[in-house]
Amino acid sequence: MSRKTVKSIAIIIIIAMVITSFSFVLFLPGASGAGYVYGATTAQEQKYLNENLKELENYLKLIHDNYKDEVDYKTLMDGAFEGAMYSLGDPYSNFFSSDGDAQDYIESATGEYTGIGVTMKANIEGLCEVTSVQPKGPAQKAGVREGDLIVRVDGQDVTEKSLYDISGLLKGDAGTTVTVTVKRSDSELTFTMIREKIKHVSIEYEMLEGGIGYISLLGFESNGAAEFKSAKATLVKQGAKSLIVDVRDNPGGLVDTAIAIADGFLAKGDITHYREKGKIVETVRAKEKTVEKIPTVLLINENSASASEMLAGALKDNKAATLVGATTYGKGVAQVVGYTGGGSPFTISVFYFLTPNKDEIQHVGVTPDYVVRNSIGEFRLEALNLYQSFAPFVNTSKPGPGETGLNVFAAQQRLLLLGYTPSRNAIMDEATVAAVKAFQREAGLHAYGVLDLTTMRKIDEITLAYISNDSDEDLQLKKAIELLKI
Repeated sequence: MSRKTVKSIAIIIIIAMVITSFSFVLFLPGASGAGYVYGATTAQEQKYLNENLKELENYLKLIHDNYKDEVDYKTLMDGAFEGAMYSLGDPYSNFFSSDGDAQDYIESATGEYTGIGVTMKANIEGLCEVTSVQPKGPAQKAGVREGDLIVRVDGQDVTEKSLYDISGLLKGDAGTTVTVTVKRSDSELTFTMIREKIKHVSIEYEMLEGGIGYISLLGFESNGAAEFKSAKATLVKQGAKSLIVDVRDNPGGLVDTAIAIADGFLAKGDITHYREKGKIVETVRAKEKTVEKIPTVLLINENSASASEMLAGALKDNKAATLVGATTYGKGVAQVVGYTGGGSPFTISVFYFLTPNKDEIQHVGVTPDYVVRNSIGEFRLEALNLYQSFAPFVNTSKPGPGETGLNVFAAQQRLLLLGYTPSRNAIMDEATVAAVKAFQREAGLHAYGVLDLTTMRKIDEITLAYISNDSDEDLQLKKAIELLKI
């Protein structure tokens, strides 16, 4: 169970998936993304562009000639490109002014980079904590461990730096040396290692008791489908009669990989639909074939995002797996990576992807068949203290879409703690209504996005139960095993 949610609440922001989740479709070599077009510019729109591009040129010249300091045209043009993407209000569409930033983004999706082989998160104090160490990578060989806090890189204090900046310091050309100082318990240890080309391991698997195969899918990277197929075949050969696939805390990756994995479970049927500008423009279907069915449970949680949700929707709607856990993150948009005519890289969201039943994923997520929440462990006391500071529910209003009030803010605070993604503004805006609907679906209530008395009571009840759960067991995995033993 990820501890991200409690930390997010404690500092009143959501950190989890906005930056770290990916659903890439393909990489575009052509100028301005040419070659991947569902919609096209009309003659009237082209006329408007022609009339206003000269005005933009004059505007940039005016800034260049009159600004109080020296400024070059590249800076201004990069700003114009970045501003166009920013105007979309989409956190997944970005213009990169440097190739390095774009490369970092692409590496995160494909799982290939040059570095020391660690993944990291910001811990509750905001320090950089190592969450996993790549087997046989430079960090593991040097002695770095999970739980180490990175405090210096090449002698430079990084305790005030962002994860993104620290990641940049750890990466570099293969064969170069980097020195990392970590805090472990009350000691500081320094390791010197040589950077290598790292291929992130996206699959881990093992046999559980009772002939149950277990596959943990950590990402959807370029080789993920082949790795998954191999792991599944190995487990079946070892005697697996049923299967648990774990995509909890999986932030996503390449759409083609998710489609290929889903296809392996389906003899026929839809996998997903792509929607652009209000219309379904493409349906991806399973290749018709003979598939040896194996009872499967898919484990999901509030940090299962994008490509994970595509897989979850495909398996659920086609009844190819039973879903256990918590409603997924709700990131149902896919991006492509391209380059402008001048060679500057960008990402842009090109379509929404829907479940086979054409259900929305964006801001909604995929609801499990069995709702099971794990304990938040060491953060229980912090969560309880936080809960005690929450606004109370009052029985004087039942706010619906567009309305405001104390009940809305009280619901937003509790829903954030439960792993949903409402706003934090006391307004029943689109994100909050979507979170309320997701909760209502998960709780077996009428999902209509109104905070009625039953919904508010249920939100409070489930929040308290979540905080009070002191079990050390993985209850989601336990439920999956229970279902497969029936």
